[in-house]
Parts: sequence; structure tokens; C-alpha cells
Amino acid sequence: MPDGNGLILPNSCKVQPNSAMRRSTFLAARIAAYSTLTLGIWLGGLPLLTLAQIYQPPDRGLPGRREGGGTRGGCLSRQPTLTALMPDTNYGQTTSPYPTWLWYAPAIEAEAAEFVLLDSNGNEVYKATFDIANRPGIISLTLPATSNLPPLSVGEDYHWYFSLICDLNDRSADVYTEGWIQRIEPDTALSRELATADALERPSLYAAAGVWHDAIATLADLRRLQPDAAIVSDRWENLLESVGLEDLADQPFVQCCEQPAAESR
Repeated sequence: MPDGNGLILPNSCKVQPNSAMRRSTFLAARIAAYSTLTLGIWLGGLPLLTLAQIYQPPDRGLPGRREGGGTRGGCLSRQPTLTALMPDTNYGQTTSPYPTWLWYAPAIEAEAAEFVLLDSNGNEVYKATFDIANRPGIISLTLPATSNLPPLSVGEDYHWYFSLICDLNDRSADVYTEGWIQRIEPDTALSRELATADALERPSLYAAAGVWHDAIATLADLRRLQPDAAIVSDRWENLLESVGLEDLADQPFVQCCEQPAAESR
């Protein structure tokens, strides 16, 4: 008769006096089968991508600064400091021609924020300054897709800086972060998976493929839209934890860097 889990068990076991070894082997096999079935049912009830919300970094690192610092003084006097939401290798990949960056910004009395993007030859590609609110939280900046700004070139390393300007007349007091980004073409396998993935699956696919900027940007979009969804919160925390930034997982999103006060290209 089947038990409650649908596993067929014998009605009885007639054990002969010389069958102790056969009986032990029989029971061990039944226990193993039951355990395997139970484990399969348990795993089958979970979204498999929940187990894959871990960033797998490319084998590459570049000089940079993930946590904000300045040459002297500055207007930052509390922790946590300005922090770029990126791996500690200071390098991230994207498939987007106009990618998104994210930072944690503390409550700080800065006069403005500034973003600068340089190409591989050190030429300025984009520069913009923004007003910034004096309240802590996660901020984001997306490179504007305008006719005056060409898309990032595939395979080229771009060097970026994001600064909180404490004194517009004395830039030596800036608190800044810096890192690198490279646009790549997704391989055939990733492209195929993305074509059929839903919004909740896409960040996991990017993370597993080592495409940091797309992983965190797509997950941040879900976090903004569904701030109370437990599965989105868990995946956000897992992704940040995979790069050592789990302490920032509970920080709220705050508005910044959408309308530049000034920009140049």
C-alpha cells in the first residue's frame, strides 16, 4: 500500500532466522528511496534560481575605490560612508549601451554630486553634476541615451568617478568612489536564457554570468516596484552579500541623479 507520500511500502516483512542481513539491506534501501523522494519533492517546490542569486565575478580586477574617501577633511563624518554597489575588484560588466550605477549615499551636507566617465584613453565621455538630498539611502544613475552621447563600445574599458562635492570652491575636500565598467556581448547561452526569463529570473541569470551592472540594476528595479515582496528582498540581500555589502541591504532607495544640474559630453 502507498504511504502518505505515495511511496509503495510492503504490507509485511517475513524474516527468516537466517535473513537478518537481507532484512537490514532491504530496510536501508527503503530508507534511502524515501529520503531521496522526500528531498526531490522539497527541492521541486522551490524556485531553483533562488539558489543561484550569487554573483560569479570575472577573473579580473582593476585599481579603484569602492568606499568613499577624500584627500583631506571633507563633509563626511559618519558611517557607513559613500559606497559604490560593486564588487571589491572595482570592475563590472554590462550588456547595456547605457548602463546603470548604484551607490549608497550617507546623510551628508554636500553641495552637489558629480559623475565623470572616461574612455580607455582617458578622454572625457560624459560629465554631470546633480543636486543631492541630505538623507541616507541607495541612489542610482543611468547613462542618458541621447543623440549627443554615443553608446558604450563593446570590449572597451571605461573609468568612472562619482563624487560628493563638499565645497565647490575646494574640490580637494571631495568624497569620491571610482571604478571600471566594460560593455560585453552576451554569449549564446545567456541570450537564449534571457529570451524566455521573467523579470524575477533575469537578475539571477546576469549574476551567474558575471554581468554585475545588469544584475544589480534589474534587481533594483524590482526592489523599487515591490519593496515589501519577501522573495525580492531576499534576492537583493543575497546579491549584496555575495560581494560583501550585506550591511547595506536594508537601506531605502532615495531619488537622485535623474535631472542633472549641469552636464557635458
